[in-house]
Amino acid sequence: MKQSIFIFRILNYASLGILAAQLHAGTPAFQSELFSKGTLVYADDFDGEFNREWWQPRTKNWKVKDGVLIGAPDYKNAEEAQKALGRDHHLGLGPVIRLNHLPESFVCHMRFKYEGETYQAARPKLDIGHHINNLFFRKGGYSLKLSGGELIEDRQSGFELNEWVDLIIELREGKLLIELNGHQRFLEHEQVSMKSRDEFTFKALDGSSSRLVIDYVRLWKAE
Repeated sequence: MKQSIFIFRILNYASLGILAAQLHAGTPAFQSELFSKGTLVYADDFDGEFNREWWQPRTKNWKVKDGVLIGAPDYKNAEEAQKALGRDHHLGLGPVIRLNHLPESFVCHMRFKYEGETYQAARPKLDIGHHINNLFFRKGGYSLKLSGGELIEDRQSGFELNEWVDLIIELREGKLLIELNGHQRFLEHEQVSMKSRDEFTFKALDGSSSRLVIDYVRLWKAE
């Protein structure tokens, strides 16, 4: 269940410029381990329309329904996809989507679940900066590959397929905090960098039963 019900829409932020916002039922409180101040720039509990100013689908089958954002495969199998697309790669068998406009320093809270039958070599994953810092979800936790190749393993945070997870990411150049299901990990490392990127890229499992379901997102520009 959502802890609060709200939709916060920024009409213009960063390159767009912060000009106006619409907020229902109050602003979520800012809490952080790395920062003392935060300005809420985007929050959504998916009770309204799909906000394409912030979200960039990389596969086709995305919709907002019953208070969640849902991504599913574009095709039932590889044969159907190859026939429709005329190629043997990027077949849309696993939902992919980006959340854009991340501030240079930020705090993000989100709740989601990856659905599917079994873990795959590089999925499910969340890129913190597209192809920059790779958060590979594994049974019981995750493997984090930083921008320069440093690998950090965690199997204490209780990640499981088909179960809701609560994720907090706090990032500034050289410092990263990941809190998954209440299990917190802090990193101070020269390879913690967004390399001028400004997005999360969510990549779900390949397969007909795969889905990515996102319950809410809250994003703050942090100081």
